[in-house]
Amino acid sequence: MVTGNDKRSGAAKEALEVKSGGWFGTLESAIDTLGKLAEVAAKRAERHGECAVKGLDKVRVVYGLNIHTALDGKQSHRAEPFGNVHAGNDGIIIDEVREPLVDVFDEGGEVVVTAELPGARKDEITVEQRGHILAIESHGERQYAKEIALPSAIDGDSLQTKYNNGVLEIRARKA
Repeated sequence: MVTGNDKRSGAAKEALEVKSGGWFGTLESAIDTLGKLAEVAAKRAERHGECAVKGLDKVRVVYGLNIHTALDGKQSHRAEPFGNVHAGNDGIIIDEVREPLVDVFDEGGEVVVTAELPGARKDEITVEQRGHILAIESHGERQYAKEIALPSAIDGDSLQTKYNNGVLEIRARKA
């Protein structure tokens, strides 16, 4: 036996599924894409570890992918590698200098860049603006280097940096 309350809750449930379908559809698509990117990344390299290189003792290897995806329906996805492993003309190259994990945010009137530099000290880090490029370098026991293409021109005089627990935050007003 179906009561009036059961009919209403069924209708409400259907309405909720229809209204939320677009949002869940976008989320499901993003999750599918992330899964596919993760499968490709797993086939290409390990996250970090040690390996033996002919002629050298054990070498510390760091490799990963930073996966960016937009959930605004634009379906823009990209994967950027980070670490000290790079493809070269003669095969795989393992550098002493690591490429840090970096994120760039366009926040209206300013650009914010975060970079993970674990093991680096604040006094070892330099940040330099070169037009639409921001260069981050660290010279010490842990060496890092990365050039970042900014989404827009910035006012170099407004550049502010904060470094805490291995995370560098750079803020600058747009020009």
